[in-house]
Amino acid sequence: MFLDGIYGIILFCIKIGIRLKYRIHVDGIDNVPKSGPAVFICNHTSIVDSFFIGCFLPRKIYFMAKSTEYESAAVRLFLYLSRTFPVRRYDTDPISLKNAMRVLSFGGMVGVYPEGERTWDGEMTPFRNGTIRFLLAAGVPIIPAGISGAFQHQPRWGGKMGNPDIRLSIGRPIHSPKIKGKDQTREDVRSLAQRLVSAVSELTEGHSENR
Repeated sequence: MFLDGIYGIILFCIKIGIRLKYRIHVDGIDNVPKSGPAVFICNHTSIVDSFFIGCFLPRKIYFMAKSTEYESAAVRLFLYLSRTFPVRRYDTDPISLKNAMRVLSFGGMVGVYPEGERTWDGEMTPFRNGTIRFLLAAGVPIIPAGISGAFQHQPRWGGKMGNPDIRLSIGRPIHSPKIKGKDQTREDVRSLAQRLVSAVSELTEGHSENR
């Protein structure tokens, strides 16, 4: 409770800072289930994406964060307070998957960037098969979202390309049958990936059904 209180204060201050620095709009908040296990997925455009999502979602979200972020003690403490857990990029990480499943088992919501890393050019990159397989194995509602405008503010390679409004659009939950890893086929992975890419692409382009 004490740590949650500290995190709440930090999050409140970050939210004020975001409101002062950016013109941000959020659509589709009602599509986020108030309780129960779920996985929140979104395109990854900027280093501040997780702050936008964490500040404006109406419930706690447990993000997977790349393991190299935990090398600094100060950053590690903040990531701990913000309920993230490490994952190794470009490799199968069974521990991170167990942690994600544990969060879902007690009704929590996990946050995942299915591209695996931030975009270099503003375009969405292919979703990773390992993430799709995790979503199939989890068998919980998948909440798709799209961020637009943030890349122009803080592209991965530095600099600034413009000052557009930033929009976070959240779509309706996508339901997929639960399929254990050993029973998943290539068609299962391809089919779900196609559905998710389509949903996130539409939301990223601002075509949310909720607008």
